Amino acid sequence: MKILHPTDFSATAAKAYQLATDLSQRFDAKLDTVFVQQHYESLPPTPKSAQTSFHLDHAKRAEEAKEAETEHYRSRLEYFTSDGGEAHLLWGEPVAKLLELSENYDLIVMGAHGANRLDNFFLGGVAGRLVRRSSVPILTVRDEAQTRSIKKLLVATDFSEAAKHAWSWVQKFADKGIELSTVHVIDEASLQIEKGYITAVTEALELYSQGKAVHELVHNGDVVSDLPRLAKELGADAIVLGIRHHKNTLGLLLGSQADRLLRSSPVPILSIPYADEAED
Repeated sequence: MKILHPTDFSATAAKAYQLATDLSQRFDAKLDTVFVQQHYESLPPTPKSAQTSFHLDHAKRAEEAKEAETEHYRSRLEYFTSDGGEAHLLWGEPVAKLLELSENYDLIVMGAHGANRLDNFFLGGVAGRLVRRSSVPILTVRDEAQTRSIKKLLVATDFSEAAKHAWSWVQKFADKGIELSTVHVIDEASLQIEKGYITAVTEALELYSQGKAVHELVHNGDVVSDLPRLAKELGADAIVLGIRHHKNTLGLLLGSQADRLLRSSPVPILSIPYADEAED
């Protein structure tokens, strides 16, 4: 396994790095770190007609500033680079650069926090936009997270193909001694439960788990508020979601519940993408 840790050197990113290190040690995986800077993405060439001493001096100072900034970030990246891992310093638009780099990795572990007020209402920030578009599973860690290592996972399922794919993918964690539990949340807003419905769902969850889950929960409530609470009650260190790509759309089709959960959960979220080949 190869793990990529994008960082912005924040306290949130440091929490994500701790989890990335824990997982790299558990899987004996290579852990690489990357920082993408936009500030000096490109320095436009000075036209010959404008190559006065002033413009040439300005261009020289800009290039020197970029070199100094490059050295600064390379030095900081060394601190967040594990033994055997590589540090990548890239220049450009973060999401585009990370998507390009991520094709060489099996898992991304990163901090998630918005850059502006709109991120309180939309799944914004680099992490949110990356989750929407990445074909690689991403473990996102928010500011409120207290998790220091991954020992238990709570896998949420709605019995969709995306959820089944997530359950299959996460078996590699079970092979490393990480405890798995499954949960299906019945939205109380849509509850008109017929007789035997809970029994049928419970049996379906048992079949879905194939005897590999330590706990199999059927819960009546709200996905967004209750999943993090259930995870904490079980001692789960992260929640696993299967989310789907569609070939006719750009990025992931995140339902409103998954969207809100990714933005609000104090428990880290492992988002596992599923390529949906169905037509609109």
